[in-house]
Amino acid sequence: MRSVSTEPHSRTRTLLGALSCALALTCSAHANAQVMRAHYLDVGQADCTLIEFPCGVILIDAGAEAGQEQHTVDLVSEFFDRRTDLGRTIDAVYITHAHIDHTRALRELASQFPIGAYIDNGRRGSRTGGGDPRWLVEQIDQGTISTVLRSIADDEIVDLDHRNGLTDDTIDPILCDDCDPQIRILAGGYSVDPGWGPGEFSNENNHSLVIRVDFGAASLLFTGDLEEHAIDTLVHYYEDVDTLDVDIYQVGHHGSHNGTTPSLMDAMTPHAAICSMGKWLSGRRPDGSAQPFTTYAYGHPRLSIIRMLEETIEGRRSRPIEILAANRPRKFEEYTVRRRVYATGWDGTVTVRATLDRRFRVTVESTRR
Repeated sequence: MRSVSTEPHSRTRTLLGALSCALALTCSAHANAQVMRAHYLDVGQADCTLIEFPCGVILIDAGAEAGQEQHTVDLVSEFFDRRTDLGRTIDAVYITHAHIDHTRALRELASQFPIGAYIDNGRRGSRTGGGDPRWLVEQIDQGTISTVLRSIADDEIVDLDHRNGLTDDTIDPILCDDCDPQIRILAGGYSVDPGWGPGEFSNENNHSLVIRVDFGAASLLFTGDLEEHAIDTLVHYYEDVDTLDVDIYQVGHHGSHNGTTPSLMDAMTPHAAICSMGKWLSGRRPDGSAQPFTTYAYGHPRLSIIRMLEETIEGRRSRPIEILAANRPRKFEEYTVRRRVYATGWDGTVTVRATLDRRFRVTVESTRR
């Protein structure tokens, strides 16, 4: 991955090739001590975030555009080429919900990298994305792989005597010598309609796992493809506590018009927001029509959402960027983003570096228009 960064790092190994393996591992460990990096991978109209800790790594979602599964695998492999101390092992994979843009590369990843734990919402019936999760669960049940399975129902969360989210050693397998990141599930799959109505309850987006990751004082939030009804339920449940007050927000539902709400923004007050989606013209045919299930067909991200984010986020990007955002499907217009709002479709892979004392640095690939 080509990365533009203002911080020194140890990605270039060619000049150090003559050093011993032991020294290389010592340098790698030192460079990553007490630092977390969240890599929002550029996998097109899909979701896959790799979160790197000093002693381990997790994936939130395992998406890829159609036919691009190997690209997602390659990005993860390139990461392990740098972090040789991690033994090419993923400590946990979290699938927010079983739609294809969140699961398409799961089987390939599980076939190439050992996975310590697999966590999902237990709802794997989706025809468009349940195949890989079902395959993985079958492998676990048959003993073919030793991955630990954990499915999260929302009942487990609301039955708690607090409103800090659900965690255990499977949900949160990361414990480093000099820091202890915290991983919590704030919402899971619903067994009973909370009052949304049949159409909203049958919508798998609304059953997305909501995941909070804390690294010291720094915090990240992932809401999957949660839509307005489920977001309202989430915000209401965590009302009057600070569980949703986070620093880094992965923009819900790829920047869709119904994936972020004013009440959620008020609860979060984020330092920065990152949207995972494809380039604006992905799926556009020469005659102006759209291939289905593409960025162009969906109209991601919506201009209304970008403006909402910019109204809340105070900090600015290092330099503004000219982008194309959608008013509706297949209808985009030019817009200048000045605040700390990033997107894989404009910026390529976006990496957020965080320290335990809540200092952040955002770097992006050299993708400019």
